[in-house]
Parts: sequence; C-alpha cells; structure tokens
Amino acid sequence: MAGRRSALLLPAGALLPAPALASRRNPVELLVGAPGGSPADLWARSVAPFLERCLPRLALTVRNHPGRGGLEAVALLAGARPDQKLISVVTTPLLLARAVEAGEVSPAERIAPLAAVIEESMVLVCAPAGPPDMVALRALGERGTLGTPPPGSAAHFAGLRLEGRLDLARLAFPSAAAARQAAISGHVAAAMLALPDAIAALREGKLLGIGIAAARRSTLLPDVPTLREQGLDLVAAAQRGFALNPAAPDAFRAGLLAGLETMALDQDFAAQAASLGQNARFLGPEAWGRVLARADGELRRLWAEEPWLPRRA
Repeated sequence: MAGRRSALLLPAGALLPAPALASRRNPVELLVGAPGGSPADLWARSVAPFLERCLPRLALTVRNHPGRGGLEAVALLAGARPDQKLISVVTTPLLLARAVEAGEVSPAERIAPLAAVIEESMVLVCAPAGPPDMVALRALGERGTLGTPPPGSAAHFAGLRLEGRLDLARLAFPSAAAARQAAISGHVAAAMLALPDAIAALREGKLLGIGIAAARRSTLLPDVPTLREQGLDLVAAAQRGFALNPAAPDAFRAGLLAGLETMALDQDFAAQAASLGQNARFLGPEAWGRVLARADGELRRLWAEEPWLPRRA
C-alpha cells in the first residue's frame, strides 16, 4: 500500500512512458524561414518553451525552411493543408521588404497574421568618445558617416528616414554585428541599430546611446533620451510574431491566439525579452494587420521612388 500511495503522489504524467505522453499532446511545427543558428531561428527556439507553457496540449517542433529571405517559408505556409498544424515566425519589416524586392504581393495577403508578441526599438549609438547628442552629431555634417545593418532591415530603413535631417553619409554593413563594431571602434560617427543588437554593448559601456527612435524612453535604457526629445521626430521598430495558413481551423486559431496573449503577459517571457533588448507587446490579428499594411505601403512607395537595392533587369 505504501508503494501505491507514493505512486499516487507523483505528477499524473510521470506514470506514463514517453510515447504515451507524446500521444496526449498535439504535434505542431513552428516554421522558421531562416537557417538554424540565425537570429530568427534562435528567437523561435527561445520562445517555444513559453508557448508550450501557455498551451500545454501542444508539442512544438522547430522546422527550418530557409530561402529567399523568408519568402519560401511564406509559400510553404500558404500552400499547406488547412488541417496541417503549422505556425510560422514572421519578422517585420524584413519579410515585407523581401517581398517588395522580389516584386511579389505582401506576405500578409498570402498568409494570415496571427499576433505580434515582441517589439524592437531602433537606437542611434556611437563610441563613448563620439558625439554625445544630436547637436554634436549634426555638427559633424558631411565629415561623419552613419552606419546601418544591411538593406531591408528595420534599422536600415530607420537610417534612410534620416535623409535630409542629418548630413551624414550612410554606409550599410553586411551585418548588424559589423555595423556595431564599426561604431565601437569609431570607424563611423554613429550607427542605427535595433536595440537587441546594441543592448549588450550599451550596458557594458562600449557604446553610448545618442537617442532611441521611440515615442517615449525605454524602460530598458531610461537614461537614453528619445530622438523626439532632441528635435528629431523619428519612431521606428521591428515586430516579431506568428502567422497561420488563412484556412486554418477556427478552433486551432483561437487556441493559439489565446496562448500567445497569455505568453505576452508572462513575467518570465517579459524578463527574457528585456534581457535581449526587446519589449513584450501583444498585437492581435487586427492591430498587427494594420501595422503590416501600413509598413507594406510605405516600403512600396519608397521602392518606387528610391530603391534600397539595385532593381532586377
């Protein structure tokens, strides 16, 4: 009897062998349109445990399907069977930019945006001995250079929006890490970066925050003023979220949406996001759809007027 009582005190799942446990959970694939080890892949894998916590009946498996900057994953999701349990990671504006460059319709018209859960602000940074504020940066004029990550990234577009407001020459680096290192070493006067790409160097004192491109100061860097405070009206951010096949069952969609909203409010999830320089912020299908539509329209107007990449013949 003692042995039996001890067994009854164990968690219910502990009495089941692993195959039985797996059979009680619904397998779902989390689609990432980038290679393993990429920022999108690492983020998806870091988020999966939180999503499983909020949706305990799901068993998530990350599936990498790189190609054409994420557009191959969009095509896979759009062509999936309605009953196929498939969720895709979406990072904007990068994915929208790749569609514009390829001459394709917006991904938001092919797949169904479900929710955004992360927002990443853009921040203008420099070396500790560099220009400490916008006044000093403006004074450099054509003698200074503004570094950015590659074209198509949110930080690159934020840099483009400084055209006519700063007389600095712009230089796009092959990666955010390269742009960050150029700023740390003083090879560029300043760099526009996504906060996750700058947060560690800012916290370590290797970079100085000139201003953050947000409506209000970030709780992650409360001492860094906004660009608006310094007379430069620029708000720019990237979002990370998820999308489904437009014909996905309503019950599946509703369950995922509820789980994502719960996850965005989870204190552990928010703490992990903050450690990475991100803000946990939930945008449901309608709100995120409006953000995507507005961003897509702006990118297409910009592409028509001044392409950020050479046009294809």
